[in-house]
Amino acid sequence: DDGPARAAEYRELRAALRAALLALPLHYRTAVVLRDIEGLSTREAAEIAGIGEAAFKSRLHQGRLEIRAALGDQALIAAAG
Repeated sequence: DDGPARAAEYRELRAALRAALLALPLHYRTAVVLRDIEGLSTREAAEIAGIGEAAFKSRLHQGRLEIRAALGDQALIAAAG
């Protein structure tokens, strides 16, 4: 069902995701954008970031964890509101 309620939920999720992404430290944000938005391989993204693949994977993992935590907090706030 793609009704108005679904569209509103989608907009809210996009806004929360955008806010979570912008709140990340730059090195985490770079990793998330390169892999999850731009779709680059780990090797390509690490090369662009100027770091090794292991360090890049660590940054990507930490960035994803912070986004998940932020989205979880947003969901709790919305449920309480």
